[in-house]
Amino acid sequence: MSAAAVLAGRGYAVTLLERGPALGGKLSGWPLRVLGEDVPMEHGFHGFFRQYYNLRALLAEAGADRDLRPLDAYAVLVRGRPVEAFGAGGAPFPLDLLQVLQRSPSLSLADVAGDRPGMRELLAYDPVRTFARWDALDVDAFVREGRLEGTFAELVLRPFGQASMNGLSRFSAAEAIRFFHFYMLGNPEGLGFDALARGVGPAVLAPLRAHLERLGVAVRTGAEVRAVPRRGPRRRVVLAAAGAPATVLAAAAVPEAGWADAGAAFVRRTAAGYEARDVRCTHLGCPVQRAPDGFRCPCHAGRYDLDGVPVSGPPPRPLATLPVAVDGDVLRIGGAAAGDEVVPADAVVLALDSRGLRALCAAGDLPRAAPRLAAAAAASGEADPYAVVRLWLDRPVDPARLPFYTVAGWPDTDSLAVYSAFQAPYVDWAARTGGAVVESHAYAIEPERRGSPDVLRDRLLAELRDIFPELAGAAVRHDEAMVQDDFTRFAPGDAARRPTVASDVPNLVVAGDHVQLPFPAFLMEAAAASGRLAANHLLAADGVREVPIPTVSWRGPLADVLS
Repeated sequence: MSAAAVLAGRGYAVTLLERGPALGGKLSGWPLRVLGEDVPMEHGFHGFFRQYYNLRALLAEAGADRDLRPLDAYAVLVRGRPVEAFGAGGAPFPLDLLQVLQRSPSLSLADVAGDRPGMRELLAYDPVRTFARWDALDVDAFVREGRLEGTFAELVLRPFGQASMNGLSRFSAAEAIRFFHFYMLGNPEGLGFDALARGVGPAVLAPLRAHLERLGVAVRTGAEVRAVPRRGPRRRVVLAAAGAPATVLAAAAVPEAGWADAGAAFVRRTAAGYEARDVRCTHLGCPVQRAPDGFRCPCHAGRYDLDGVPVSGPPPRPLATLPVAVDGDVLRIGGAAAGDEVVPADAVVLALDSRGLRALCAAGDLPRAAPRLAAAAAASGEADPYAVVRLWLDRPVDPARLPFYTVAGWPDTDSLAVYSAFQAPYVDWAARTGGAVVESHAYAIEPERRGSPDVLRDRLLAELRDIFPELAGAAVRHDEAMVQDDFTRFAPGDAARRPTVASDVPNLVVAGDHVQLPFPAFLMEAAAASGRLAANHLLAADGVREVPIPTVSWRGPLADVLS
């Protein structure tokens, strides 16, 4: 969306192709029917930080920032310690750091001073020197070598590092230093952030789409791109490429009643023979799982009935019906090819997550035409899975609590968002019912602690009752549980292998929160800034004036001193 807005604003004819049923990627949302009321749902709580300059510029242009509401503090809740409430910045270094120490009930000057080389590295972030020295190590090794064990690591470095969605034993130390610089020491806003007072769909995505269409962008949702071939100087975007090979299943494997799992399909007997459904959710393609009352998408809590018709969540269509051919005692399922739809283009922006870019760069002629990009995409990866559980409870949260906490010290819980404290219609629901709506997150779940959405829901609920004791006896009136694995991996050694905005091909550029950026940015801001960079690359090639890209400081406050 960021790239499309820039290019359309400079007079280009832009077509935006979105695989899902709505725009937004990891920011997308959908309506739910819960307890007889319509409520908004999304992938999980998002904080809109003040240093998200490029994202906020896009929102402001579209009038999509009107529902942003400031939260009082960025709170860190560590088991057995008083709450740390980090406020917005505004003071120059070192006064900002001294303000943090002054306000903290646990941190002191001794926790950051003395012989602590790791602290000097945090204060002296440099994009070249930091990555040369620390990108081969993980955060745990950095804490040990930097002599940062103790209160600072426990209250600041580890909780903030985990918020990157990367497990600290697999998170590059250099990326963690950059992360710390971007969110704390490299910007005058500090940790000031806003939350949405309405659901992301009506508050952000609807006005953004309207803004793009006013600029002349042709927005197409439900349009999955399977290949980007080249014909002469132009590129083509191919949609709905040929179907996959047929799945073969023994007829005897299909029970008299219910569905049989055939890998890429579910099959059941009918009075007329056999019928099959594609296992891929019609929302974003996650493989659905069978449930007693139908099917369930574990990624975004979509639910289907026993006929594959969506009954709740984001799926826009029933599970796709696949042809079944009977050959004696063998069933051949699927395999029918759909005709290709071709969209011609003079230039293409691949604004994808790492998994989507990896798949696209392995298809068609891209491995041959853009080998450097294909190699970078193949080396990319996703962080460990994360869980989001939203709970409708019959008791209120203590009104003295803050709306959002980063959490540490419990096995699974990494953050809590009290939706009934800041977002409609949950505020009204809590006032009418005397209950609360709380969302719990588990980031970067290690292999030994993974489980189904229901298993993780139960564990997060148990920890919530411990973290917020006033909810110990609360009954759950409704829940939505999701497990996803679509956040970018920032493992040791990944930085040098990342895709760049410019590819091997002049009219093919890349955007996303996983691409190499010349300045610090993460998460939504990295996505928005990379979109502007990609658009600027195409503008510069045509001799068209580029758009400015505001950023935080490129280097730490002590970078010149220590270099």
